[in-house]
Amino acid sequence: MGGYKYMRQIKRKVVIADDEQRSCKLLESLIDWEQRNMEIAGVARDGFEALRMCEKIRPDFLITDIRMPGLSGLELIQRIHQLIPSVKVIIITGYSQFEYAHQALRFGVIDYLLKPIKKEELLAALEKGEDTIHQTEAQKTGRETVTLKSMQNFKGNLLAAIIREQSCMNKREFRKTILDEYHVSFSEEYWQMMQIEIILNGEENTLSVQDYLERKMKDIVLEELGRENVEIVTAAENGNIFILLNGSRDALDHIKKKFPELRSDLLFVNELFRKIIFTIGISSVIHDFDQIDQCVEECRTCLSYKIVAGKNKIIRYSEIPVGKFQTDFFVDEAFKKIFMESIANADIQGITEKLEELNVKVYQYSKHLDGQIVFEIYQSVVRLFFSGIQIFNLQDYGEYSQDNILLQIDYMYSISAAFGYLSDAFACLLRQCREETEKQSTRPIRMAKLYISEHYREQITLESVAGFIGLNETYLSTVFKKQVGKSLVDYLTSIRIRHAKELLVDDKKSIGEIACEVGFNDAKYFTKRFKKYTGVSPNEYRKLFG
Repeated sequence: MGGYKYMRQIKRKVVIADDEQRSCKLLESLIDWEQRNMEIAGVARDGFEALRMCEKIRPDFLITDIRMPGLSGLELIQRIHQLIPSVKVIIITGYSQFEYAHQALRFGVIDYLLKPIKKEELLAALEKGEDTIHQTEAQKTGRETVTLKSMQNFKGNLLAAIIREQSCMNKREFRKTILDEYHVSFSEEYWQMMQIEIILNGEENTLSVQDYLERKMKDIVLEELGRENVEIVTAAENGNIFILLNGSRDALDHIKKKFPELRSDLLFVNELFRKIIFTIGISSVIHDFDQIDQCVEECRTCLSYKIVAGKNKIIRYSEIPVGKFQTDFFVDEAFKKIFMESIANADIQGITEKLEELNVKVYQYSKHLDGQIVFEIYQSVVRLFFSGIQIFNLQDYGEYSQDNILLQIDYMYSISAAFGYLSDAFACLLRQCREETEKQSTRPIRMAKLYISEHYREQITLESVAGFIGLNETYLSTVFKKQVGKSLVDYLTSIRIRHAKELLVDDKKSIGEIACEVGFNDAKYFTKRFKKYTGVSPNEYRKLFG
């Protein structure tokens, strides 16, 4: 890393906070602070001491461990952010402590450095902070500089516009505007595009973490590739980093050797974040800037191939095989017939077996498939399933709606993971279908029971219950006995007897009154039915339990 672009007569003050003496000594000796026009203004061994030191010294930089005794590094950063927001904070942390570190992103930290600290990374973090200080000072003084950095910003805007979904005409007009009005030009005649997709665990996928990752990824690209004889333009869009490389043909051919090192650096970041997954897509080289849309599409094709190549890989467009098969080779008529029959029967095992067969077949031919055809097979199966499941009239799909399942393919890094996910999702939905079918088949019985519970005191009959539900009397009688195990009339009598038993406990009412209250007009008939169901007469029951 070279020297700072903006050197000052007044030295920048740095405070170091770490409870490990060895770490403090390492930071003090790792670089020549004098040469960097900086000085170590204080070294603190705990958070409270660091806070007092910062309040007194008002440093430009604070380099702090995230975990310390007393006031933790996280609490220290929060207090500093409130009291002295101009301080540029650099965090040093262990591999397993990102659960603490990612919270500090809200407080504007410059960078995270993993122990053991590397000289190059510390210098890069300090220079990043120095640039931020300079930009703040320039804004305060009203100075505006049209510099090489400004030109890079214009080119970055151009690249972002190319990436966004616009018509070709709009893109070309925008390019012409940027190139002509702002006198933006590229020094060389060849271009190549890279796209880095970053996927982070949902629990940690906050805007602050995304912003930090985008900055970190750009820094890594510039650090690894910036030493080569190429111009680098970057843009961030929807969690992706796009890098446009401009140089001679020889320079772009030579830079290929740096790609494995770039991947190693990203894997090193993964040690901090643990749950990050990335894919690097690299387009072919073009000789005409009007073909830049082709580079964007090639990068997207590279990213779709991750389902075959796996996670954390570099995927070059030139290395993706030309697809030799169409979707219907895999999802053929024989597959559709058995698959749809399994759906109609809510046969979870049948669906699982067909998906496993499909998984094996796709994997066997994967050397002859591009990522897009795997996506199309996945989408075809999903649409086929939801076409078949309509017969169940399922109302709530929950997290397994068709649109949501289709979106999940973007997060799959293996063929088996994709079809395994479908197997789990379809099994869950078919279980819901079974439950819904059972509910529908038992609905008349549930309605009959509800009607009886509300009207058992009245003179209800099989005919009146069937009329309420809207079913044929004979059909209701047959279905009711099959599902409940007794006739509807017997069920009605059992309900009446149960309520009578509750009333008999209290001797204030006569047997005749109780008989009337539970729906029997004849006390003798009530006594006869009661004895048949309980084995004792109403009077005997009252003596036993009253």
